[in-house]
Amino acid sequence: MKRPSLSVSIAAGLVAGLALGLIAASTGLPWLTAFAIGIEPAGTIWMNLVRMCVLPLVFTALVSGVAAIGDVRRLGRVGVRTLGLMMATILLAGITGLALANLLLPLAPVSPESAAALRAAASATAQQVTEQTGRILGFRQFLLDLVPPNPVKAMADGTLLPVIMFSVLLGAAVGSLADELRARIVGLMDAFVAALIRLVGWIMLLAPIGVACLAAPVAARFGWETIRSLGVFVLTVVIGTTLFAVVVFGALARWRARVPLAPFARAITPGVAVAFTTATSMAALPAMMDTALNKLKISKAIAGFVLPLGATLNRPGSALYQMAAVVTVASLYGVHLGPVQYGAALMTSFLMTFSVAAIPSATVFTTAPVLLAAGLPAEAIGLLLGVDRIPDMFRTGLHAVSHQTCAAVVARAEGEEIAL
Repeated sequence: MKRPSLSVSIAAGLVAGLALGLIAASTGLPWLTAFAIGIEPAGTIWMNLVRMCVLPLVFTALVSGVAAIGDVRRLGRVGVRTLGLMMATILLAGITGLALANLLLPLAPVSPESAAALRAAASATAQQVTEQTGRILGFRQFLLDLVPPNPVKAMADGTLLPVIMFSVLLGAAVGSLADELRARIVGLMDAFVAALIRLVGWIMLLAPIGVACLAAPVAARFGWETIRSLGVFVLTVVIGTTLFAVVVFGALARWRARVPLAPFARAITPGVAVAFTTATSMAALPAMMDTALNKLKISKAIAGFVLPLGATLNRPGSALYQMAAVVTVASLYGVHLGPVQYGAALMTSFLMTFSVAAIPSATVFTTAPVLLAAGLPAEAIGLLLGVDRIPDMFRTGLHAVSHQTCAAVVARAEGEEIAL
């Protein structure tokens, strides 16, 4: 009997975990609820196994990839293509979220009683909102933190963007060395990448169990009532991210990367599944690297540069979410927004997607400056926290689609053939 694929196994784990949690939430049985929540540490251990590979993989893959590019002019060309594609899709995603929210939210107007209840719920999280938004980097600090005074400390702290900056610069320096020295360092980095991908392959065998243990406690805690409380907003994000993945990135894959859509979708599914279920594209980076190198046969130079950079900077799902949140909060507070407010929010959202901190529900907290730019109260993000898990999963799944599609498009633009 043929063994089910990793993607099918992960999906089965997700469904099993959600079913367990929802049954516990709907029946209210104490022992079942305790079990559904009690298995969370097993999921956390699996997540930690994946995360422990991320920083070493980012460093070694970037040094190897940038060094393999060699020519500084080609490095600049690849960088411009990568960042240009990311910026364009982020802006388009923000516009999509704005348009879709304005289309769907009027179908479910908020009653005064519901709005009052939601505001009361938001006030309960006011202190947390204040603490977390205070940790959001300003643009000036974001630029200062790009260059780490101590790259080893940056790695230890898990601050990925400075690590990427150091890795790119080191890779460029390695690429400028004499052929013999460059070959030695690149060979060492490639060996590390291969070993890390092998390790990740072993860890991914546990993915269905890990995903189930992460999904069950979420469903048990929130249940159907909380999921429905801001249902239209959640639905907007779900529809928007799904359509954006299928239409925009499908078109890019078909017409720019020139790959058949069905095989490409199957190839990138493992990385998308990990991102979706864990709500962090960093956890999915090893799976995406494995897909790019071993299934799509993208060169290590392109994959090692585009994917780590994308996992750090490329967040079209966050832009879509934030603009949908602007329309939702305006509706709840009865505020009419015009083109000027929408434009200010869109530009702020575009900038904030590049400085999302590594904190829980980071996109929600970085929505505060976006709301302020539109003249809305920042504490309203407390309304979005209770139902963030579902939008977080979908926007992170979109990020994984974006990273892998971007790698394929850039590889094709550099004259590479994609094995599909």
